[in-house]
Amino acid sequence: MRNPKRDVPLVIIDTRNKGLKSMQDDRLRSTENPNEAEMTFGDLVPLFFMVIQKMWMTLQGPLKELNDRIIQFLKANVFRKNLPWFKLGILSMVAFIMLKKDFQLNFALASPLSVFTDDRAAEKESNLSQSLSVANPYAPLAADDLQDRRAKKFIRANAELARSEMNKFGIPASIKMAQALIESRAGTSRLAENNNNFFGMKCFSKNCKKGHCSNATDDHHKDFFRIYEKPTDSWRAHSRLISNGRYAHLKSHNKDYKKWAIGLKKAGYATDKRYHQKLINTIEKYQLYRLDQ
Repeated sequence: MRNPKRDVPLVIIDTRNKGLKSMQDDRLRSTENPNEAEMTFGDLVPLFFMVIQKMWMTLQGPLKELNDRIIQFLKANVFRKNLPWFKLGILSMVAFIMLKKDFQLNFALASPLSVFTDDRAAEKESNLSQSLSVANPYAPLAADDLQDRRAKKFIRANAELARSEMNKFGIPASIKMAQALIESRAGTSRLAENNNNFFGMKCFSKNCKKGHCSNATDDHHKDFFRIYEKPTDSWRAHSRLISNGRYAHLKSHNKDYKKWAIGLKKAGYATDKRYHQKLINTIEKYQLYRLDQ
């Protein structure tokens, strides 16, 4: 095309196709050379290890010097041959025993009652009733709620009585002792202290004389429990109760304390659904079956 005024050739260059062609060439190059893509984390790993190696080479000397100093200090001040190592070991053992509150040593001797021995030099126990979380003070205790020293003291004090009742009425001493423990809270319950009643014996008489029973809240607010003149009267009344009537058939179990415990529960001795398990757990915890020997 020519300019009519000056008759000078006019050239028009279309750059649109050239720009599009340039973009297509860039895309083609990026597809053909994938190695020219952006740097990834994998590309930085060799660099990271090289930095770590340089740091280790720099710190290796100071660390070795520090290690040598520590070893020299230990040799000079700790691992000395003239230290009384035996005495230090004994002192460490004594300190461990004193700080370990639950540490106990039990020696089972030939005597059946030796298992009930306790440390008489131990600290005076707090009142059992203050340490229990049982809402009903008349409910039978679980074996885990009994304080060991109080329970063992109670067992030693009444072992011969339990055996005597066993020989006379055929009731395993282990069963009687377990019932006395959980019913009287090892002799600390209100019934045991005020009524000499160690087995939760209730009164079903309609015309009680004065001093025959006392009211207490157990399963019902009008429950009455027997009062005994002395503790042995309570043990004897319990023997007479479970050796006759609905409990008489339990004698066929001889000295099988597990069958006795289940039988007492089934016969309705207590309303506690776990009563038989409490008896069994208590017998096994304190090895009361040794009283039956």
